[in-house]
Amino acid sequence: MDVGVNVASPFSQRVLTLTRPWPGVTVQAADCGGGAALVFAGCQVAHLHGGDEAELLLGHRSAARLGPLLAGSGRAWVDGRTVRLRLGGESDVRTLLSLLSLAMKTCADDGCRGNAPWCRIGRGAAVC
Repeated sequence: MDVGVNVASPFSQRVLTLTRPWPGVTVQAADCGGGAALVFAGCQVAHLHGGDEAELLLGHRSAARLGPLLAGSGRAWVDGRTVRLRLGGESDVRTLLSLLSLAMKTCADDGCRGNAPWCRIGRGAAVC
């Protein structure tokens, strides 16, 4: 699993450990240059950025449908077809794993159309 990517957060490391046995999921350096990417079917579906932040590619419909619920948590932010999640505890890790399952389904259904650049770092947005 060690692909030479920096995931300094213990919660990001926990995500990598828990997804290790998932069929079809691999880890590589994120295309944006900011940490590790979880890859499914050739699509980077999640980025674990340095520190305690993750970003997932959910697609517009899923992100719009879940947006109000996620925004109410105060731990997640929806931006178009992506969701950014602050990892500060085990419940955040579980939320990320649930969203990752949805991101993988979206990737399988949509064929990862328009996969790059999708994360805010890749789009050149300021890092909070």
